[in-house]
Amino acid sequence: MTAKSLVVAKFEFLKTVRRKGFILGTIGLPVFMLVILGLTMYAGAGIGSAAANQTCGYVDGTGFVQAAPGFVPYPDPATGKAALVNGDIHSLLIVPGGYISTGVLKVYTMDNSLLGSTGSSRSVQEFMAQNLLRHENVSDRAARNILSPIPPNVIVLDEAGNPKGDQELMGFLLPFGLTMVLALGILTSSGYLMQGIGEEKESRRGEFLLSHCSAEELLAGKILGYAGVSLLQIGVWVAIGLAVIAASPFAAMFSMLQVTWLVCLAVVYFILGYFLFSVSIACAASLAPSVREAQQVSAIFSMFAVFPLIFLQFLLQDPNSLLMQVLTYFPYTAPFIAMVRLTLVTVPPYQIIVSIAVLVISIVVLTRLAARIFRMGMLTYGKRVTLREVLGFIREK
Repeated sequence: MTAKSLVVAKFEFLKTVRRKGFILGTIGLPVFMLVILGLTMYAGAGIGSAAANQTCGYVDGTGFVQAAPGFVPYPDPATGKAALVNGDIHSLLIVPGGYISTGVLKVYTMDNSLLGSTGSSRSVQEFMAQNLLRHENVSDRAARNILSPIPPNVIVLDEAGNPKGDQELMGFLLPFGLTMVLALGILTSSGYLMQGIGEEKESRRGEFLLSHCSAEELLAGKILGYAGVSLLQIGVWVAIGLAVIAASPFAAMFSMLQVTWLVCLAVVYFILGYFLFSVSIACAASLAPSVREAQQVSAIFSMFAVFPLIFLQFLLQDPNSLLMQVLTYFPYTAPFIAMVRLTLVTVPPYQIIVSIAVLVISIVVLTRLAARIFRMGMLTYGKRVTLREVLGFIREK
């Protein structure tokens, strides 16, 4: 790392963090998420105005349905519909005489929202389940266990067959969290990196910069500067999240987290993955003729950052499948898939060694080509660079 690279890194860092968009995204996004979470809890607690009247009326054609809190009986459908139109009830349940054999119910409501209809259906299902159990002479204690079963106490064993401690189990959360942080870091930094390179190409500042420093120094400075921007933004988000967790009932659970070898391995994947994606995105963005096309090209690499979410179902069902093993070796998915697999199952050491080796080799090869590609891209204006031109420029000495 030369002095010129550090100057470029400092310039890119200060330029980005002073932007209103960065400040708004860094502070505004977590505040917005907290507001949404608070409103969700507020409405779920039944405090909001939308939950002022959730009373459900019902017309029983079977003879065994009994009234319950929040449910009011009506003698016939016409009377119930009149109460619904007047706003006395939120919904009206019709229980036909052949319900036990058919299981078919009908609910009338004036609320055409998705949440309103979903909430009505759920409450009706619980209400009818309680009545069916009572009708079949099921005891109240058994009914509670059927309707609201207590979650089982899951005990995870190690390879020796001994139960793992709570601290060791909680230690798996930290590597998984670092994997998500890496994905978030790549998504945020790639946007800043791509935008900065695109602006310099359109304003032709890149040509001026390359006249004062080498392509290697400029590329290294940009990657370091935007890495600092991303880490600062993620650090603020993590700090806000930890403050919220510390004030919540989950604080005791997270206090059991401890540093394990998985955390060290996650840091290795974090560094290698970030460097690989930064160099790749910088080269791709420099070859694009405009900021808009740079965004489209960079989106291809950003898609790999969300691979754990795309393949989450397959990961949970069979983490050792052939597909997951192949994605563990592929350099652009290895930092994410490998760490998620490690939090789920025991991965053979040779797979981790091969995965890291492939990452290192890919970084070494790409780094040797990156400066040439980056220099060519920054000096090319107004046209799309073809693959033949890129290969020809790389061959030049």
